[in-house]
Amino acid sequence: MARRTRTRSRRRPRRTTGRHVASGLLAARRLAGSGAGRFALGVLIGLGLGFGATLYLGGLDLSPRNTGGAKVTTVNATRIQNAEDSRAASASKPAAPRIVEPAVPPPIEGEEAAVDPAAARPAGSPPPDTQPAAAAPAPAVAWSGDAAWVRNSVAFVAPQGRPMIAVVLDDVGVARGHANLAIDMPAAITLSFMTYADGVAEMAARARAKGHELMLHVPMEPLDKDIDPGPRALTIEASDGELLARLNWDLARFPGYIGINNHMGSRFTQDERGMRVVLQELKRRNLLFLDSRTIATTVGDNLAARMGVAHVMRDVFLDDEMDGAAVLKQLAQAEKIAAAKGQAIAIGHPHPATLAAIRAWMPEAEARGFVIVPLSAVAKQRLGASG
Repeated sequence: MARRTRTRSRRRPRRTTGRHVASGLLAARRLAGSGAGRFALGVLIGLGLGFGATLYLGGLDLSPRNTGGAKVTTVNATRIQNAEDSRAASASKPAAPRIVEPAVPPPIEGEEAAVDPAAARPAGSPPPDTQPAAAAPAPAVAWSGDAAWVRNSVAFVAPQGRPMIAVVLDDVGVARGHANLAIDMPAAITLSFMTYADGVAEMAARARAKGHELMLHVPMEPLDKDIDPGPRALTIEASDGELLARLNWDLARFPGYIGINNHMGSRFTQDERGMRVVLQELKRRNLLFLDSRTIATTVGDNLAARMGVAHVMRDVFLDDEMDGAAVLKQLAQAEKIAAAKGQAIAIGHPHPATLAAIRAWMPEAEARGFVIVPLSAVAKQRLGASG
């Protein structure tokens, strides 16, 4: 009997790939239809767009940058960085400070403060000086006792080798009570009387009888047009003839003074044309000009030197702060300058606090080796004058 031979048939593998793809598409369709699916799809699209923008801007800079301890990843975008640098450069430029005049003071406070701080200079002007300005070189003039400013000076012999400090009180006469206090100060204090003060001639005569050296305090235009310097003030708009007429009125107020100093004048003393008119008349009369230096850019002292006018310049303001302790601090500054240069000029006002501080300071300064002198004593030393 023949054996039946069974032939093993070869099974073919089941084709499941299409089935899996179909299942995946069905699942993706169901997922896309759900809220979570739409959210995931949006995230993927956003990431793709962000990555494309990064590649457009120049790629990723994955180097760490020190930002105070934290390491961050930053986009290396040249155009953005340049814009930020430009904004930073603009922000770093300081705004030009404005000159600010003080508000209109009560009558006894008629002097404007010196315009020297950083916040008090115009744009483009030189930085405020922190040290006293160097005096202009003395003119080649042989001053003698014939000059009016020497002839009207108080006779004073300063001890050799001791630094001198001249203290000038201006605005005197605006308030009669304060003027009387100033006149009662020690005779070494120089008094500058306001030209328009009522009864100024009588007050000046009493001061001279007490031994004070006399000056005229001449109103001049300040930078702030809202501040009134007083009647017949010298202004940059006035013609040469008008300036001379106003100055001659000032100079006729009383006799026996050695010269003038400016009341306010932070605008006028910067004007060479106007100052030349004033200084030419002072030269004609052989009078002294004390530059109060209410602004660092005054032309007064240097112009006077060029014109051959007797001149000196203030070193210290005493009472921008009307407080006894502040005045004493400024007097200490005057001592430092006098110790370094041989002399110093301080200007203050007849406020009761200022006068009390000066009275208390004078014997102490003298005990430290300083000598308090009339203004002319410093002028004579600075200008090499005799008499």
